[in-house]
Amino acid sequence: LLSAGNVEQARSTAAAELEAAPDNLSALFVLSEIERFSGDSVAQRAALDKLLARDPANADGQAAMGNLLFDDKNYRAAKSAFNQALSSNPVHAEALLGLGQVQFRMDDMNGALATLDKALATYPSDPLVRLDRSRVLYQLGRYGECESELDEAVRLAPDSSWSYLERGRLYLDTGRTEAALADFSSSIELNPDYFLPYVYRAGILEEAGEVERALADYRRITKLYPDYWYAFESIGALSYRMGAWRAAWEAFDKAASHSDAHPEYLIAAGLSLMRDGDAKAAKDYAAKKLSRIDKEKYPSQWLMLRLVYDQTDMSSELEIRISSEKSRDLKAGILFYLGSYWIARGKPELGSKYLKLSADEGRTGVIEFHMAEADLKRLAARQ
Repeated sequence: LLSAGNVEQARSTAAAELEAAPDNLSALFVLSEIERFSGDSVAQRAALDKLLARDPANADGQAAMGNLLFDDKNYRAAKSAFNQALSSNPVHAEALLGLGQVQFRMDDMNGALATLDKALATYPSDPLVRLDRSRVLYQLGRYGECESELDEAVRLAPDSSWSYLERGRLYLDTGRTEAALADFSSSIELNPDYFLPYVYRAGILEEAGEVERALADYRRITKLYPDYWYAFESIGALSYRMGAWRAAWEAFDKAASHSDAHPEYLIAAGLSLMRDGDAKAAKDYAAKKLSRIDKEKYPSQWLMLRLVYDQTDMSSELEIRISSEKSRDLKAGILFYLGSYWIARGKPELGSKYLKLSADEGRTGVIEFHMAEADLKRLAARQ
């Protein structure tokens, strides 16, 4: 009944059996599985507590309890439950996998590998064993063995999106971009509602210059996982590079709404309005958002957004601040925003000066780097 999705009928059947035979431990375990399937962890825990109170050595019950504790991130208690299951049944598949995962999360890579080696010896055709073992091997820097395990996981379960995702990340980390792209696409085809493979694929497409496809993936991420604000950041940066100023403003504003730790999103949003030719909207936006930036913690960013509000030709206070900035990433970013500001003010020569200074910092990892490149290309095209 449970396999057919008839949860209520399965629950009532198990409950009827327990009413007739309260000591039926199999019925208690099945009831706990029904509650796990239905997502009721409290009811699942209650059923397992009853089961283990009557039979502490029940391997299935201890393994299920271990998984429940693992989901709650109570790794020490989960480890104890899995070990108790294995003391009753040393080759219990779920307990071996669970213990390996706990050891992995507790950063005991050698212990995790030893546990998963036992699982592999007993269950060589289990793709989950191969997948978990690949993760440990990756952390140990044994990339060749990691790849072999992932290849085998894909062979054993070609319909598993996780195996393609993990192998794609390995390919990406070892410089095989095309192979990574193919695996991320396979992962998406198998599970189109999981956001992470879109993140990796969008990054590859963006680096390859396939902007529209990258934007489509980033937009999909915002639907699947709206709290992943980096997708809004990427949409904003790509839209800015394309000169789609309103789209850039909207995306940066949404990114800013998710995190106060990135005041640069507020600056980018305000400047996008200025670049769109709407100086009043930019001023109003900066007036509303200026208090969002902690002036003591982010003085350069506060001064930059204040400049968007003031819209004057005086930036000496900000320039003095930039000259003393110790973080090269932050310095490169503020130089870019200052350059963009002068372009919006109709002073492309001054804008070009600051954009080049930003580029000279060589901070390719900051979000402003490619936006500065796009602005410099636009300026060069005008000349």
